[in-house]
Amino acid sequence: MKEASTCALIGACVWLALASPASGQALPPAASALEDVTGCLLEGDIVFITTGHDATTRRYKYAWDAAIDALCNAKGFAIASPVRAAAARTTAPVAGPVAAGAATKNDAAPASADFPADAQPLSADAVTRKVSGKTFDTQLRDGTRVRLEYKSNGYLFINAAGGYANSGPWRAEDGRICSQMKGAAASCNEVREQGQRLFVRRDNGEMIALDPR
Repeated sequence: MKEASTCALIGACVWLALASPASGQALPPAASALEDVTGCLLEGDIVFITTGHDATTRRYKYAWDAAIDALCNAKGFAIASPVRAAAARTTAPVAGPVAAGAATKNDAAPASADFPADAQPLSADAVTRKVSGKTFDTQLRDGTRVRLEYKSNGYLFINAAGGYANSGPWRAEDGRICSQMKGAAASCNEVREQGQRLFVRRDNGEMIALDPR
């Protein structure tokens, strides 16, 4: 498989594999430029990213790396790591903006899609009070660490290990927190409180714990 030259991806570089996407291009666009991501599929060490719906559907092929993995995770499509990458993770610390203490707390978060038995639903006002003007750390099921900053002006900033970053407006509803990140469809996720922690069910069903900084 041939490789194209590196391209910038929100502070990281990604080697792009030559592909034949649905649009007929010789090369896929930079992953950071993709909009309306509707799916990610890992085959070996190649990630196929789908965008659009129906007649606008496009499928692009990229070599797996941490930045592509973080991109798919941030869009709500968790993918496993290739065997070679997973092995590397066991011998090297995961780089990212999350403090080591926060990572330790998140290691104990439930791996299922169920909320903790004592987690309580929140009203829209309570959700706003809990997140507005605050920053949270979380760790996804595959080990990717993510920082979420909910600005009091209604804007959300996300940074993930591997260099991925995105932003968009957020709002609170009864029992849910909603956002619309750049290049992604609007999404509302169920949220509950357990002590100082918030638990959120992602679009893909994964349960994550948000630890306040």
